[in-house]
Amino acid sequence: MSLIFSQEISAQNLVNGAQYYAWNVKGTVVYSDTNTASEILDSLAFGTKVQVTDASYPKVIRNFQVESDKDQIDYSLKGHWVKISAEDVEGYVFDGELSKRLPLELPENKRPEREDDYLERTLGEGVVTEKKEPLGTEPNIYYRWIKDIKFADGSYIHWVNIEGCDMGEFFISGANINQVYFMFTAFHYMRAGVYYVDTGSIVRLKNIAGSRLEFTYSEESNGNYITTKEDGKVVFGGGLCG
Repeated sequence: MSLIFSQEISAQNLVNGAQYYAWNVKGTVVYSDTNTASEILDSLAFGTKVQVTDASYPKVIRNFQVESDKDQIDYSLKGHWVKISAEDVEGYVFDGELSKRLPLELPENKRPEREDDYLERTLGEGVVTEKKEPLGTEPNIYYRWIKDIKFADGSYIHWVNIEGCDMGEFFISGANINQVYFMFTAFHYMRAGVYYVDTGSIVRLKNIAGSRLEFTYSEESNGNYITTKEDGKVVFGGGLCG
């Protein structure tokens, strides 16, 4: 059974004539018409500048299939077709792949820009608070270190370290579920090593638990996820133990 994200926060209001950026690290496919069976005109590289030429026609919902590591998981992001022009091509793309946010840096043969570095570069320096909480009882006391960074537009980073395990939660203000998915995959692009690897081998949907989407990584301790909170905020997170 196909699982379609039904919340309307997945929709975004693009503006005719405005500039956006392509955020799909695997390339934003441009079609000649408003269906995936139409001719493929081009594939836009990550970070390509895109001008929206028609955000209102046609009002056709498109389901973007999320890659999974199990055949039985059939999950789609819900969004709309939008007409764009970019470089020397004009056609239709999935609006979820577009964002007004500056693209993160993906230097050749290096890891992508860290989430905190990206937010600081694009939003300015955040307000940092840190605290240390004791856990357990003597003589087996250990500590939880918490670091929060809050930015002027409401975006935040929440880091927790417990006995060598780093877990982070990231909220990017104004980003809907579609944009968060493509940001999530971009930040994880090439995280497996020093050289580029196929994102699909890292960012694959492995489980759905309510509004929480859980993604594949090499170890169970690396709990990469996207989830929608009760207040409607879409966050992504993950961590590393070792």
